[in-house]
Amino acid sequence: MRCVPAHDFTVAKMALWRSALDENPPYQRESSVWSLDKQQLFVDSLLNGFDIPKIYLHDLRGKHPTKVYAVVDGKQRLTTIWAFLNDEFPLADDFRVEDVDSLELPPGSTPPTGGMYFSEFHPVWQEVVKTTFLSVVLIQNATEADIEELFYRLNNGEPLNAAEKRNALGGDMAQLVREAAARPFFKTRLRLPNERSLHLDLAARLLLIEHTLADPAASLPDLRSSTLDEFVRANRQLPEPERAELLRRLDDRLSFLEQVFTEDDPLLATQSHPPLYYLFARSITDSAAAPPPPEAVRDFLQWFQAARRAELDKPEEQQDGNLVEFTRLTQNNAGSRRSLQRRVEILNDMFRSWRPRLAPPANTPA
Repeated sequence: MRCVPAHDFTVAKMALWRSALDENPPYQRESSVWSLDKQQLFVDSLLNGFDIPKIYLHDLRGKHPTKVYAVVDGKQRLTTIWAFLNDEFPLADDFRVEDVDSLELPPGSTPPTGGMYFSEFHPVWQEVVKTTFLSVVLIQNATEADIEELFYRLNNGEPLNAAEKRNALGGDMAQLVREAAARPFFKTRLRLPNERSLHLDLAARLLLIEHTLADPAASLPDLRSSTLDEFVRANRQLPEPERAELLRRLDDRLSFLEQVFTEDDPLLATQSHPPLYYLFARSITDSAAAPPPPEAVRDFLQWFQAARRAELDKPEEQQDGNLVEFTRLTQNNAGSRRSLQRRVEILNDMFRSWRPRLAPPANTPA
């Protein structure tokens, strides 16, 4: 592997070549979308000549049928540039060019001011932006292992986590996990930042559940990292009909859950809850001719969470054994088969007693 500085990448070239860039290669780390303030600060730095971090591109020339480079590090910087050029956000209200006199520009070239969109810039200043050079490094003759090592070094010795390594395995299942993680449920319902590929990790867990329980005789799977790794490896090659059917079943479940939960739902504020509630919803919808009303399911889960918290304040001899066990299992080995199965059983039992007319018989996988 070689890292070679490239000296001819301007803002205009990056915009022109966008279609030739692979913005989401399998090995790229997930990062949270920048806020408006962060995007405006970056454009401010660009216009005022501050040094910005390097952008790393994997050189694919001659190795890919349609793409020339893959974005390894710097995706948020590039997407911010493209968005600004497309007038998707303006300069910050307090923006100003710090040292306009140092630029040799024609008379009358009015500098941009706070709140302006790119299309409102004086043509000379539009050209200033477009001809600004970006610090780009090309990664040549690199394997995926080389890219992983580069990530490690770029992030101050912070290695890839389990979800990121799983994503880098490639293959049909890794691709399917990425497709699943792009579903609206992950983007709108979870109160969890998508940092360090968290959504990929959760999507892999839900796909493993659906893939395993497609067989009615199958047992509930263990959702630990090692099981997920093997799941992705074993399904590197998955026939298209199987991929489509698996994604269809997942979409059906997520469609129901999108009705159960609200946007940025506090019920989905911890990593252990989405797989658990997915299994719970799966059991109460599959065991009835008609699923219970989504609002009733959410009301129950709110009541259940409040009941669990209230139980902790009671004397030990007055505590509900099921609620205490549920809390204990949540805090220890939450991804184990036994823990998941028992917690779904408890949810089913309490749902039936809470709203007996709405709740069907439990049908928890053995």
